[in-house]
This record gives sequence, C-alpha cells and structure tokens, in this order.
Amino acid sequence: MAWSEDRARKRISDFKASVPEGDIKVEDFRSFLTEARVQKGAALDASARAALIDIPQNRAITTNAVHVYANLIDFNDVLVDAGRETEASHRRALEFLHAHYRGCDELIDEFEMQRVDFHGSRLHAVVLAPDGAENEGERVRVAVTFAAAFREMVERLGEDHPNFQTRVCIGIDSGPAVAIDSGRSDEREPLFVGSPANHAAKLADGDQEGLNLSPRAAAAMGQNPSPLAKSVMITEDAEYGYLRDNVMTANVQRSGNERLEKAYTAVLESLDARKNDDGGEAVFRFHHKEPPLKDVIYADHPPSNAIRMDLASIFADVDNFTAYIDNAIATGQIAQAVANLHVIRAELGAVLRDDFGGRKVRYIGDCIHGLVAEGNRVETDQMATMKTAVGAAAGLRSSFDLCRDMLPGIDNLGLAIGIDYGTTPICRLGMRGEASVRVAASRATCVSEAEQRDCSGIETALGESAYQASPANIREAFSVQRKIQNLDANTAEILLGMMPSPYINTGAEPDPMRAHEPDAAPPMRAHDYR
Repeated sequence: MAWSEDRARKRISDFKASVPEGDIKVEDFRSFLTEARVQKGAALDASARAALIDIPQNRAITTNAVHVYANLIDFNDVLVDAGRETEASHRRALEFLHAHYRGCDELIDEFEMQRVDFHGSRLHAVVLAPDGAENEGERVRVAVTFAAAFREMVERLGEDHPNFQTRVCIGIDSGPAVAIDSGRSDEREPLFVGSPANHAAKLADGDQEGLNLSPRAAAAMGQNPSPLAKSVMITEDAEYGYLRDNVMTANVQRSGNERLEKAYTAVLESLDARKNDDGGEAVFRFHHKEPPLKDVIYADHPPSNAIRMDLASIFADVDNFTAYIDNAIATGQIAQAVANLHVIRAELGAVLRDDFGGRKVRYIGDCIHGLVAEGNRVETDQMATMKTAVGAAAGLRSSFDLCRDMLPGIDNLGLAIGIDYGTTPICRLGMRGEASVRVAASRATCVSEAEQRDCSGIETALGESAYQASPANIREAFSVQRKIQNLDANTAEILLGMMPSPYINTGAEPDPMRAHEPDAAPPMRAHDYR
C-alpha cells in the first residue's frame, strides 16, 4: 500500500474528532495530584504522588518541573566489535542498556521522581515535587543529588562489570512545560513539551563527562551565573565538593547515599538473577522477523525472544515545535497546541503502520522513530526496503503538509527526516511488564537520528549505509550530499515508479556523465553529528 491523500485527509479528520480542542482540559499539576488522591486514596503511594501517570488524551497538565537528561557517552563503542556490528556486540549493547535502564529506574523510584523515557543512550526523568514556584530550588537540589547518585551508580556498574563502563554527561533545566500522554495502556507515551526538556537534552549532548546546569537551574540554587552563560558546568573532580558545600545538607547527603545503596543493591540482585536463570549474556536470543514489521508486539519480545534483522530506521522530527509550545504556554493556547500534537503524532504513526507496513518504536517528544523492512522469512531485501523507506518519508511529509492545511496555527512548523539502513536488534528492556522499554538500538538508528538533526524542516537525508543500500534512482535523486528538499508523495511517485535509472542493466555501458557514484565512504559512527 502507498500513501493516499484521500485516506490521509479522512484519518486526520477522524483524529481531530477523537480529541477535539474543546474537550481538552488544561489543569496544573497540583490540581491533577489532588484529583488523583481523591480517586486512589491510600493506594497513591509516595512514588505515585510525585508522578503524572496515565494522563487521559483529553488532559494537558501544566508543570513547573526540573528535567534531567543523562547521556551514556560511550554507547557508540559498545555497539561495535573492531568497527563492525555483530551479534555479540548487539548482545553486549542490549545488556549495557538493560543494566543502566534498570539502575536508573531503581534510583528514580528511590528519589520519587518520574521516568519520562529511555531512548538509546539517553535517559529522561523529571522532578515534580515538592510542587509550587516557591520550591523550585528544592526540586533542582533533588535533581542534582539524583544526578550525582546516578553517576556514581554508573561508575560502580563499570567497576563490577567492565562491559558496562561508560562516561556520563547530564543536563538539568527547570521551568514550565506541558505533560500529555497519547499512548495505549501497554505502550505508554508520556511526553513533556516545552523548553526545559529540550534544553536539558542539549546540555547532555556531547562527549565531555560532567553535570551541566542551565542558568535558571543554577540560579534556583542560589548561584549567580554570568548573564551570557549558556550553562553552568560542574566537572567530575568538583562535583561532590560542590554538592556538599552548595546543595546538600548532611541529612540530604545521607539520604542520597542511602537511596543509592538501596537502588544499587536491587540492580545487582537483578543482574545476578538474570545470570543464574539465563546464563548472563545468553539471555539475548535473536531471530529474523518476516516483514512487514507493523505486527510486531513489543510485549512478545523480551531479551530471550529478541528480533535482529536488516531494516531501515526513520526519524521524523517536527521542526520549530518547542518555540510553538512555548508560545502556546505564554498565550493561553495550550489546548489547541495539544490537540494539534495528538493529531500530528497519530497521523505520522498511521502513515508508517497503515501505508507502509512499518512499526513505530516510540514518539520522542514531537519526533517519531519508526522501522520498515521488505523481504521474506529468512532475509531482508535491502533495495526494496529502501524504496519503502523513502516512500514512507515522502508520505510522512505529505501527511504533515495536510496537517498544516487542516490544523490551526502550525504554518511555521516543518518536518526534518533522517533515514539509515542496517542490522538492528529489537526487544524490550529494563523493568518487567508495562514499565519495560521498547528498544531498537544500532548504528542505523543512531545515524538516522543524527541525519534528521542535520536537516531543516523541508529536508530528508540518508545515512551512508542507506545511500549504499538504495537503488540507483534514489542515489541519483539524493546526490552525493545524500539530502533532498521537499520530498513528498508526488515527488516520490515519480522517483520510485516512473523515472528511468541510468544504472538499469541493459547490456550497455552506463553513461559516465550521469553516474554519481561516490568514492568509498569511511566507516560510520553512531551519533556522528556534523
């Protein structure tokens, strides 16, 4: 099946009708928490009191929270053996993520925070309590204490299990954001939109170990950052002295240490149980999944039944969305912005699933990560997969353009799309049950995200592996820059279905004036941001 304008228009209309702007109730976190206490009573434990859980689609919760992003810097190196991805390196990478996800979850529970998402090497959590503008400094202190404990936990994991060694960069910002959730009960999709989450993520992005506070977060703890400062960095050597002298009282320090010890004990017990029950790394058992991928049910794929196959990874990110949300918060248009976001996310997901047989991994804020593949029960057809991936990217852009026509106030938004191709494991990790994390982690997923980040709101880009795996007409269209502007369904129909290729084997020599084959490219690195 391919993209259809009539079908997309109908879906968008149906999505608009399912959660109309007028039905969305905007309330602050304190009101939401009071209602939860009334509904759940004694069942609302300390952890739940600090969390936003199962937000209905017709709700938008305004928060003034502290956002923590942690980036496991050395994950790229874990993915490969001698420069190549192998079954063994993927087992090691998934075990690495599983241990750190589990450790972070245990620590989040101890600090009564909320996990928002784990995505590859990045972990996102928020501190919501104690609520109120007057308690912002205390929330930042909790976040910084958590960050110190998490860094120490990662260091201990690396000492006890050398395969888990990594450096950590953490970013922290504070401020107003809106929380929503558009997932199903078995695939929750919590989301905090607004500047603090976006800024914290950027502060954690990089290869320098340490803790980076935004100027606002630093000021909330009584610091006086330079008016021109973009961040306040606390290096590894200075971190614990800084915390002791500027953040934590003796009681808070003792509490942080106790929480770390309790969480780390739980992580070690989990690792030991896995080793005893399943033989350690051998718990990850892989198999090829016959395409299409749309029928993948993540709950059916624990580590012992993980998928590992060649596929195309697609990241599509709504460009300029953070500024759009910040303006909605400032102008009282939150309900409209949230209704629009629900429709956009639902339609992008439908394009992947219904039009191209793909599977969404997750929404990451205003970004969707999806996977597509073509082939049979034993192997993936790489050229057919890349045709589907490029067609899906074009369909995503055409549907997004329809959203801009049919939804109010989003004329200034764009869609940046990145694609890459490669062998990718798929499973769920971390906590068991609904708290587990959907994972598709490989160089292909990392590079597709990096390509998306390097795009403007009208561009689609291919990673090197995707470019090499593509038919000649796709390579020619994307050129040696591997990027194209305004690739929509109409353009793709010409590109994929009608345009003759100069490389079709007719027995004649190819025209050297039309061939654009690049020289051999150097090996790719995941997150190789340009």
